[in-house]
Amino acid sequence: MRYWILTSEYPPEYGGGIATYCYHNAQMLKEKGYEVSIFVTSEISLPEIIKFEHGIRVIRFNCNTEQYPHLGYETARSFLFARAIENHMAKEGIPDILESQEYGGIAYFTLLYKHLNYAFFGNLKVLLTLHAPAFLYYEYNKVPSYSLPYFWIGEMEKWCIHAADKLNSPGHFLINAIQPFFLESLTEKISIIRYPYKNVSPVTIQQNEIRNNWFFFGKMTPQKGIIPLLIACKKLWSKGWKRKLIIIGGGDHYYHPENMLMSDWIKLRFSAELRKQQLILLGNLSQENWTDKTKNGGIIIIPSIGDNYPFTVLESMSNGQIVLASKQGGQSEIIIHCKNGFLFDHTIHGDLEAKILLIESMPLNELQKIRQEAVRSVNNLHNYDKVFSEKKTLINNLLEQATKSDVFPFLRPQIKVRKEVSVKEIINNKLSIIIPFFNMGKTVKETLSSVYNIEYDNFEVIVINDGSTEEESVKELNKLQKAFGFRLINQSNYGLSFARNRGAEEASGEYIAFIDADDKIDPKFYRAAISVLQSKSNVYFVGSWVRYFENSNGIWPSFTPELPYLLYYNMVCGGGLVYKKIAYLEAGKNDEALEYGLEDWESVLSLVKSGRQGIVLPEPFYQYRIRKGSMARRFTSEKILYSIKYITNKHSDVFSEYAQDLTLLLNANGPGYKIDNPTLDYSKRRSLPKWLPFKSFIFYSIRKHLHVKKFALKIYKAVKK
Repeated sequence: MRYWILTSEYPPEYGGGIATYCYHNAQMLKEKGYEVSIFVTSEISLPEIIKFEHGIRVIRFNCNTEQYPHLGYETARSFLFARAIENHMAKEGIPDILESQEYGGIAYFTLLYKHLNYAFFGNLKVLLTLHAPAFLYYEYNKVPSYSLPYFWIGEMEKWCIHAADKLNSPGHFLINAIQPFFLESLTEKISIIRYPYKNVSPVTIQQNEIRNNWFFFGKMTPQKGIIPLLIACKKLWSKGWKRKLIIIGGGDHYYHPENMLMSDWIKLRFSAELRKQQLILLGNLSQENWTDKTKNGGIIIIPSIGDNYPFTVLESMSNGQIVLASKQGGQSEIIIHCKNGFLFDHTIHGDLEAKILLIESMPLNELQKIRQEAVRSVNNLHNYDKVFSEKKTLINNLLEQATKSDVFPFLRPQIKVRKEVSVKEIINNKLSIIIPFFNMGKTVKETLSSVYNIEYDNFEVIVINDGSTEEESVKELNKLQKAFGFRLINQSNYGLSFARNRGAEEASGEYIAFIDADDKIDPKFYRAAISVLQSKSNVYFVGSWVRYFENSNGIWPSFTPELPYLLYYNMVCGGGLVYKKIAYLEAGKNDEALEYGLEDWESVLSLVKSGRQGIVLPEPFYQYRIRKGSMARRFTSEKILYSIKYITNKHSDVFSEYAQDLTLLLNANGPGYKIDNPTLDYSKRRSLPKWLPFKSFIFYSIRKHLHVKKFALKIYKAVKK
């Protein structure tokens, strides 16, 4: 059986929990006869390097997200994962199972392609293993979770969890912790399968005093509990406790409340303890060096304020260390207090100090028994045979499950509101392409040429001449009508919204599409969009990314328009959508009162709010001309704000329902109309002066390259002064 694993971390480049899991998961599956391939991002210079490591095929591909400047780092990385596996599926066929982490939303585009039935992806069977969802850890780490791109990364992760075929988690803690973020119950949806783990080195419990060595091992982040641990130790030191606390782990993690790296904050806050060498910071150590440091035994403190199922616990217990951990995490599902380790409760004031003193007071022989039981516990619960027997059941269930569904997995599905409208007789499968026209004689030929070149045969074209005043434009339009044979409707100048609505009412097709008379369309778009509308019963409109041309270039990526972000501002190019005609007439007609624009946003909002939701194809099919004198160029903030006020008044019910989310988005990011891409970091970009060069490089470096984070942060601080 071919089993592919997507991961952002894998040894030896990474040594964290996700990397450790992927290594042991791959080894376990290999031992059971599976053909395992690991897909992992890397900073290699070549596009891809394939090696066999410990019997596992490891495919490291270049995560050069700079080739997608229209996407933020995490979103571009997800895009690259989908491209990497697409290339291999084209050569090798699809795997039997594809497993991915949820962290960072790396499977977002893979799952999106699957549910849009893209070639190869449509038949994928996707298992998602929960590790460390950023949207949850933002709360623990005091990250402003509504700031972009953090909010969007969380949305990607949530949708991956919602859209995967099967889910598994190593424990109950994480399921309960993320449940408030989801509408549906997760209890029945997620299988509990412990992490596989094998200690290849025999463990001998020495009869020695281990309480001379106290360690914290992990990331120096609030989520890992480093702050309450240091506060507790400081209290003990002030009362005469003689032990040293050795911190093993990276401190180059940004501490948002203090606007500095956590390691710098610790050095400031606990400078006295560092000088006295009560507190020792060793930084990152390799697995070998960490093992050497703890070879004589020690007390490993895992004080997480919320954690999934940390491998540091398994590794430490398996090596015969004494583990003192918090109850706030999956570690409480393996540690039995005073039997194979120790637990304290963050909600009980002084409990951490009390448990440290309890360990200090216990007879050495009792601690030796606890160490021996710790080794047995890990071996009994996490050995490959036991874990595989549970995972095999999940795999078999997934293999038997149908790969395709006639509904799209919207993260927040809206209840469909019934509306009655009178509709002319429509022709099934026919597409009506509507082109509003006003004095666009110089560009409409390009538009028509692109429309008549589409890869869909059953269509009609309707041009609504909205009272054009330029004689040359009218002559050109009449000339083109004779050449192409489209249906031409002349009317007085009532505006863009009226023209679109009239075109929709006159259309004979089951599907309708709008295109402005100066834009162009990719030949593949309408065929691809209609395929989705035909296959997904709960999808009522389909859009795409936008490629700019003429006086601008670049790509505007758009995403599935869902609440609450859709209320913050427009998420799609509403003028380039393909609709089910009835849905548009029922709930999506352009509001003629929006004379200054944003009628396309209001239309999409009205559709989504009424339960007629839509999706976006992640390809730049719609080509949007940026020209002098266009409506977009004439936008002013006053016009935009006037239109936004009108829209919020019209849809006050749904804006009120999501008032908390909107308040947080607005305070974190500023006005929504100044943001057109939720994947990018706008807050820091706006804080830098316009004259500063290489802004994109600075933030790209911060997001991707840990080794330049300090340097980039210094630049950021310097220019803010």
